[in-house]
Amino acid sequence: MEFVAYDEVMELLREHGVHEVADSDGLVCLELAGSQEVVHLHLAGENSEIVPRAGARVHQVDTQCLAGAVAQIIHKLHLNQVLLIPVAKWRNVFDAVAFSLADNEDWQAVDTAATVELNSRDPLLCEPGDFHTINALMEALLKDAERPEQGLHVTTTAAPVMVELVPNAAIRISVGNAVLADEVVETFNR
Repeated sequence: MEFVAYDEVMELLREHGVHEVADSDGLVCLELAGSQEVVHLHLAGENSEIVPRAGARVHQVDTQCLAGAVAQIIHKLHLNQVLLIPVAKWRNVFDAVAFSLADNEDWQAVDTAATVELNSRDPLLCEPGDFHTINALMEALLKDAERPEQGLHVTTTAAPVMVELVPNAAIRISVGNAVLADEVVETFNR
């Protein structure tokens, strides 16, 4: 896992139709540009009170399976690299998972290297060897994150897919076309 420059990554993501949307609290959500082909999905745990995006297909998922859904999407779409981008600053994410991931050596290596990145939104580039760490991070965030600024985006430059992990048991997914959306839906409709 390594941090990469935010501006460079956003330039690549814009080519896939991703744009930044800031809310009144200064949180920045990444969204696929609103075209008729974009499909929005919403995975909601049992106790989720998170409002889905307008027009999103809502799927109830066991809260314990939400983190695994992200891993399944990465696997199903054969993604070799994914980018983790915080909704606010990394400090919020690191603070939320500090206790849960204190014994995770792979995450501790990232934590140690991140001291300069904590006040940034620079994406964390992950490859297949890091995917188990991503899964542990997702589980910790879903368990421990309490505020919107502790949310996290998972995306790639290889396909028009945007996954947003929302604290309090929800995952918002935007997919660039119906074919990819059907593949994503297959992963959690088993």
